[in-house]
Amino acid sequence: QKEKTAKSKKSKTQSGQSERLSSLNSSKSSGKNQGLHGHIKEILQNQREILSHLGVLTKELKGLRTDIDNKRDEVKEPVSVPNRIRNAVKEYFANGEEIELKWDYKKRFYDEVNSEFTDYIKRSVKGVAPDVTNEVLDTAVKRYFTSKKEAANRKSRNKETLHKQRQATYERKKEKVRRRIQAAEKKNWTTEKKNMVLGVLKSKDSHKLMSSDEEADEGFISHPYSWESDAWRNIKQSLDKKYQETCSSRSRRLLQKRQIGSVREQEKPKLKEEFSWMFN
Repeated sequence: QKEKTAKSKKSKTQSGQSERLSSLNSSKSSGKNQGLHGHIKEILQNQREILSHLGVLTKELKGLRTDIDNKRDEVKEPVSVPNRIRNAVKEYFANGEEIELKWDYKKRFYDEVNSEFTDYIKRSVKGVAPDVTNEVLDTAVKRYFTSKKEAANRKSRNKETLHKQRQATYERKKEKVRRRIQAAEKKNWTTEKKNMVLGVLKSKDSHKLMSSDEEADEGFISHPYSWESDAWRNIKQSLDKKYQETCSSRSRRLLQKRQIGSVREQEKPKLKEEFSWMFN
């Protein structure tokens, strides 16, 4: 019996030791995993910082390259380009456009996207003027590129300015239509006359029937069209007067700065027969 008891105690002791060893090993393994995870996280963070710094350096290098290109052009003495080389560059530029070569004026002269057209012009000029130096040829082509780029930029700016002016004119005419509809609905006209006027003002292209405005030092000058009948002009004046009676003081001040100017020639618009009373 004593032997059995001793064996039982020994078995329990060994079992407890095994559990403690297993727990200890598990704890060590978990600690190692956590340490490894933290180490990997630190490495990834360092990589992100390195990539961020590389991005900044890349931008700085691009800016430095641009500055070097500009300085190089400034430091050099102006290169004299003979007329025959200038004319040859223009001629082969036109030829290149005919075979659908082009420069991208949003990019720089030295950028790769422009190299194909540049190389074509240089090869062609060299073919008819083999004595021209590379320096003179490079200068001639680059100067022509610069002149074309400046012309493209001016054209783009002019287009944008013209678009803004047209849009402003369109908005002013639409506003005139809105004001006159509002005034017409408040006029004490006969139902027939009111429907006749509102039919014009609510038509699809009614803004095209509104007189053209020209900006002046103070306010606008409104130019009636040559095709307008006296009846239509009188109705417009009556509607504008009615609107001023009911609008805010600020709107009234703005409208009072609008003057009637000279008649502007314009072709008679194509309207339905029911609107023929608008024409003189």
